[in-house]
Amino acid sequence: MKAIRILSVFALSLLTSAFAQGYVSTQSHEGRINELMTLETSSNFSSTFYSAGNDGFIVKWTKDGMGEHYQISDKQIRLIARNPLTGDVAVYESDGISVNRITVIDPKTYAKKFSKKFTDSISCLSYSAKGTHLFVGTNAVNGTYILNAKTGNVTKKISDCPGIVTMAKTGQSETRAMLYLKSGSIVYYNLKNLKTERKISTQSNLDQPMIFGKGNFNNRFLAGIRDNYLYIIDSMNGKTLASYPATGGLIFSSEFESGEKQGLYFVTESGKTFTLKMIDSEMMKKMVAENAQPAPLIVKNFTGLRSRDKFTCGAKNSGTIILGTQSGNIYTMTDIPESEMYSLFAITENMYQKIYDIEAGGKNFYCLTANSVFQTSYDTKVMNRIGTNPGQTNLMKFGNQLLLWSKNKSKAVQTLETDGSDTLTTLFTPSNQIRSLRIAGNKIVYVLGTSSVNIFNIESKKNYEVYSGTSLQDAVLINDNTIYVSKTATGRGDSPLISVNIQTGETVPLKFPGDVAFSLSYDYGKDNSYVYGISINSDENSSRTEVFSYNPKNGSRTMLLNLQSEDSDAFTSIKLPLVYTNIGKNQIRSFNTMSNKTTVYRRSASMPLKVAGSSDRLAVLNYNGSISWYSPVSQAVLADWYLTTEGEWFEF
Repeated sequence: MKAIRILSVFALSLLTSAFAQGYVSTQSHEGRINELMTLETSSNFSSTFYSAGNDGFIVKWTKDGMGEHYQISDKQIRLIARNPLTGDVAVYESDGISVNRITVIDPKTYAKKFSKKFTDSISCLSYSAKGTHLFVGTNAVNGTYILNAKTGNVTKKISDCPGIVTMAKTGQSETRAMLYLKSGSIVYYNLKNLKTERKISTQSNLDQPMIFGKGNFNNRFLAGIRDNYLYIIDSMNGKTLASYPATGGLIFSSEFESGEKQGLYFVTESGKTFTLKMIDSEMMKKMVAENAQPAPLIVKNFTGLRSRDKFTCGAKNSGTIILGTQSGNIYTMTDIPESEMYSLFAITENMYQKIYDIEAGGKNFYCLTANSVFQTSYDTKVMNRIGTNPGQTNLMKFGNQLLLWSKNKSKAVQTLETDGSDTLTTLFTPSNQIRSLRIAGNKIVYVLGTSSVNIFNIESKKNYEVYSGTSLQDAVLINDNTIYVSKTATGRGDSPLISVNIQTGETVPLKFPGDVAFSLSYDYGKDNSYVYGISINSDENSSRTEVFSYNPKNGSRTMLLNLQSEDSDAFTSIKLPLVYTNIGKNQIRSFNTMSNKTTVYRRSASMPLKVAGSSDRLAVLNYNGSISWYSPVSQAVLADWYLTTEGEWFEF
């Protein structure tokens, strides 16, 4: 039986600063929106709502159409729930493979209150009516958990309710929970004695299951989509009361509306047009009392979805219908009936270009976008376009040129002149995907795939392999004859860091603990530089990630920073005596090798991805393509820059 694995406490705090805040704009999500969640309550008919998506951001939208953006995770956010008592927001983060994590945050400070990691993917996430419990269903039989909503401790693993739970809802008293199981059951679960009271058979494999109904029919009806049909089910007996065609159907309801607007809304599609339909309270009465299936009310027909986009989720509150899409846009419309075809308009827009990479050169910085290469500086705040990007994702400064290449791709490695002539020269085309690449004097050292370390001599134009192996991660050239290669250790006694003599081919495993080492950094401008990097060491119960320094002269290794968890995406970057890292993902840290002092830089709305430093400025490239500027000796953000679609900086 698969067990829950609880996320360990970090040695370095992952709590965001109490001063953390998002940036406010109408910028759309990058990629699919998975969830829309309204803030409406029985006492507050708020028009504010949250959106969450594959970009790891949650956005709080207000009635003026502006959204406060903040990145919670570097993974996809697939589900979101809000504590009705405290306002805490719970999110389900996933990479779609092995990472399945529930994180609860304070919506005012964005501080993480707790995180829990689960072995299986999450199928259900919801709070109880008074916010006492947090229900987490997983895609495993007997894999549903009731957590203490305040502490995150597991109150109960539901073992007497076999099946995958995809919906959980309680009444206001929180004495019972109604659960829907994908296998086709409605279960009433007693939250006092934590036992199943009743189990009812019903339709199986319903998507978007939800409970609705008010007044005499409070929480009476279960709705869900299957095979392009909407099913309405009596939750008291499991009987299907009605089914309606609903191609591409999305269902939603406002819990706190009454009168004519009370009921279930759903959207169906027909080619490029869509229809908003409603099942009201009178229709519900007929379904129960008369065993009838009345036709749903057509609220309006509408169009306006952008080409090749599709709706992925919907919500309703305060008379507004909210729809999210595959491309990251949000559309809204009123619930007022329309007789004519209604044209839908997005409240979001793509206001900014994404910066893919940044590099320092003297007092200037070089930025790579999808189509262009720019030169800029914090002091001038001017963007000078110096060339065309031929589809590369990475750049490095090399003398009076920039080296352009693409990580995890087999694209040609090129140079671009920085004089504005837009002159591109191809150096070589790799035979496999480039995993890592760095410049060492007049040589380019790069790892192909996970099995080959190569050197390209820029002067002679010769390309040759210097080492082949398995599970290779990174490589740095120590001197003309020696290269250090980091990799995944293959077993007990194997080292994740090895030394290779380029002339003789001799390989020496170094005395170095850990399961894997990666993200190496080396100062080629300093004689006898140390090697800096990241290593991970794991056992059955825990994992530890470390930022290390390694002295090639005497073979000594020093731990600079550590994290009591695994962070396989961490990086190192050096501007000695400072060693920069994003270990823990949430913030940039620097370790001063002279004073042994650690500085934590306050992050912006987006998580840090890379550091580029000059003598007096530190530029942090964020996941969303923005740049945060710092003084190297100060924790505070000087400014956040976003590059507009017109090629100008917008400063927050």
